[in-house]
Amino acid sequence: MKRGIALGLCLVGLTGGAARAQDPPPDAPTRMGRVDWQGPYFLLGLGVEGYTGKLAPNVDPGPSYGVFVGYRANDYVGLELGYSGGVNGLSVANSSATFGTPDIVRNGGQAAVTIGFTHTRLQPYVLGGVGIERYSIREGNFFRFFDDTGGYAPVGAGVRFKINPQLTAEVRGSYSFLFSQDFASTLDPGAGDGRYSGLLMIGGSY
Repeated sequence: MKRGIALGLCLVGLTGGAARAQDPPPDAPTRMGRVDWQGPYFLLGLGVEGYTGKLAPNVDPGPSYGVFVGYRANDYVGLELGYSGGVNGLSVANSSATFGTPDIVRNGGQAAVTIGFTHTRLQPYVLGGVGIERYSIREGNFFRFFDDTGGYAPVGAGVRFKINPQLTAEVRGSYSFLFSQDFASTLDPGAGDGRYSGLLMIGGSY
């Protein structure tokens, strides 16, 4: 009788151990390549931005930064709200002290839709949206640029990588079409007179 009880306990222990051995580890989906991109997320970014077309000769490239929060309804489609800013020096031909060393500071907010192409650990994506921003001239005066508030439409592409189930890293490049802008009064901006930006971002998803 005792031998039968002991044998039964051994079988129970072996069965439980085998079941536990078959349970996937918490990061199994990430290790297997397929990951879950669904849910809320946030990102902090730092990079560089500059201007194109007729704006480029007088506005130097400078640092860019941003904070983004969003929600992906599934592995592919998401809605994102973000703040972005940048600082760009203004090229002043006349070195007179009257002009000082002016630069232009940009602060903006945007809403965008993101569309991913895979459900794997490395996911390329595109985005498009609309935003509003404020330009402020500081450290001197430059007759060709003024404080102004205007709109922009960002489009871009990037790739995101899931380091672990919660931590992600992204590289994103974008181009913003400017409209209703008067910060450069001597210029009538066209589609080729916009702003480019490249950001390296890190954040979390839940």
